[in-house]
Amino acid sequence: MLGALYKKILVIGGNASGLAAASQARRENPDAEITVFESGNYISYGACGLPYLISGQIKDINSIFTYPPSFFEEKRNIRILTGHRVTAIDPFTKKITVQLQAIRQAPSAFINGSGLAGNAIKCDNETILLDYDRLIICSGAKPVLLDVPGANAPNVFYFRDINDTLSIQNFINEKKPESACIIGGGSTGLLIAGALTETGIKTTIIECNRKILNDYEKDITDFFHNNVTGYENKTSSEQAISGIKIMTGVKAVSFNASHTTGSIYSVTIGSCDGTVSDKFEIDAGMVIISAGITANTGFLGTGRIDTGIKNAIKVSGMQQSSINSIYAAGDCCLVKNIVTGSFEYIPTAANAIKAGRVAGANAAGGHEIFEGSVDTKTDMIFGMEIARTGLDSKKALEYRFNAVRITDTYPSHMKALPGSGNIFCSIVIDKNTRKILGAQLAGAEGVSKRIDVFAAAIAGGFTVDRTYMLDTSYSPWTSTAPDAINRICGKAISILKSLK
Repeated sequence: MLGALYKKILVIGGNASGLAAASQARRENPDAEITVFESGNYISYGACGLPYLISGQIKDINSIFTYPPSFFEEKRNIRILTGHRVTAIDPFTKKITVQLQAIRQAPSAFINGSGLAGNAIKCDNETILLDYDRLIICSGAKPVLLDVPGANAPNVFYFRDINDTLSIQNFINEKKPESACIIGGGSTGLLIAGALTETGIKTTIIECNRKILNDYEKDITDFFHNNVTGYENKTSSEQAISGIKIMTGVKAVSFNASHTTGSIYSVTIGSCDGTVSDKFEIDAGMVIISAGITANTGFLGTGRIDTGIKNAIKVSGMQQSSINSIYAAGDCCLVKNIVTGSFEYIPTAANAIKAGRVAGANAAGGHEIFEGSVDTKTDMIFGMEIARTGLDSKKALEYRFNAVRITDTYPSHMKALPGSGNIFCSIVIDKNTRKILGAQLAGAEGVSKRIDVFAAAIAGGFTVDRTYMLDTSYSPWTSTAPDAINRICGKAISILKSLK
């Protein structure tokens, strides 16, 4: 049995991809010694639910955990070690260096010579050196750090994991700030802003790009703006959504701290493009930075494991790195874009779990392939659904597709029934092949259902003609006849005929 050659399998990271990898490795190889190292204190939780802890919509923190460590240890015979940070990898000797973040959390068997002692070469109560047969890196992502004066103040927070969330919660409960500044106008920044507003904090978002939700087409974000409760069009660079002030084209120049407390009381704002030299201040009793993420791979060193965009690990379809004995999955590695064929940084939970399963199976001796992603995402923000999949028009042109974009607005369900709202639809078609390259939707309801249909059509290489003929479901409360999916594709077919 090939899997018998890989007795010691170590996994770095105890969240979605890491636990999927460990579980699949166990299914593939029942006899392997599988150990998961997690630098934090928590495993198996959905990070997407964290803003709702801040808002209070999720009241019990325990409800966001999928499984406790005991589940993996007792049901799947997978050793879980929290508070253990991997600080270095030597792929030539097949050893990793592990720093114990909290000695009290390290099982005594791990320290005193039993349990994993046969795998422990050095133990000085601070770091240990372990060997492996196969290693799976699922170390996730880390926030992009801002080099702004005052960024180390006690009331400046990053938002990435459960520890960040608990720190923010504790600060709000103890200090009760009246105002907050969010750095970053992506979906996470908007969700955090909504959560703070729910707690009564006056919130401002600043975004360096000229619009929020910058990975969406402009007319999609315009539709989103115009249909969110409380929208007020002030100027081209200042808007308000649900009482949240949004400022675009600007950045934080400095976080201004009190000389006595060291805490931030305001943020100095300046233009991103340099066209406006004036600077001004906004009040901020706290700052939350959500300015993007990058792969958490700094511990790899340089030149040993190949990395690419955002320092993410380059992998094959089998999730194998440039080192044969090392696999990777999740937000720390690149993903093949099914539409373009290129490897890109596409950090989603669905990709992490699927790639983790493939990495785990192959590390244990299997042979599975992760075919890639069409970069599908969806969010519910301020009561509005917004979603995308595939390429936008700009990216389609960058990859030299002969692209055309078609847009229109259709009802979410039968207009005669209460609650019917509009769904703005945008699809990108390659005129040469007639294949759908991308789709973006925004609306009050039914968006997620429809984006999944487009994701399947794009992954399957469907033409717009074939997608138009799909037998989509209909009932007066959930759709129209024909559905918005069929209708936008029908319009695209007509436009393509006129372009001949």
